Amino acid sequence: MGLLWELATQIADFRAGNGLPNATAKEVVHEIEEQTCARLHDDPAHCSQKKTTGARPAHVPRSKSANLAGGVRTLVEWLGTGAETVDISIAQARANVCLGCPENREGHRWLKLSADAVRAIAEQMQAKDAMKLRVIDEEKLHACARCLCPLPLKVWVPISTISHGTDDETLNSFPPFCWVKNEIYAARNRSQETV
Repeated sequence: MGLLWELATQIADFRAGNGLPNATAKEVVHEIEEQTCARLHDDPAHCSQKKTTGARPAHVPRSKSANLAGGVRTLVEWLGTGAETVDISIAQARANVCLGCPENREGHRWLKLSADAVRAIAEQMQAKDAMKLRVIDEEKLHACARCLCPLPLKVWVPISTISHGTDDETLNSFPPFCWVKNEIYAARNRSQETV
């Protein structure tokens, strides 16, 4: 997603500077997706269907499709609640854990995202950038191979939102040092103590 977003941002900046239409990164990502799918003759292995059927894309295994749906839903929910973010110190601490994690994987060769998922992530990246949310070494944050979330976004999401969108199977698959796992377990323990 990082390279796609970088390219889209450069194209959007060029268009904006020259008074051309479709001058946002979100619009450019959409155009790139459509052109790529056109070149692939709308191959369902790489392109989502024009009309959403609610079925998972055939090219994404069931577990990854479920994780991806949950991840995108979590991020959309975050934006839908006013895009409330965690404090920069929390986001940076989370990012530091991800930077040293082997599950922080560059690129999406291991997961072919649907056009809808890419579009949702691009919108959220644009919102994050507009809010000027950035951590040190953010360019080294990619996507988590366990939950399939874009890490530059996820480190800013409140744990209550993440917890709501994370099933137990995914939670248990995180490494023991993962901030997601540790924060969710800590939040659950606090809620049990108050009951």
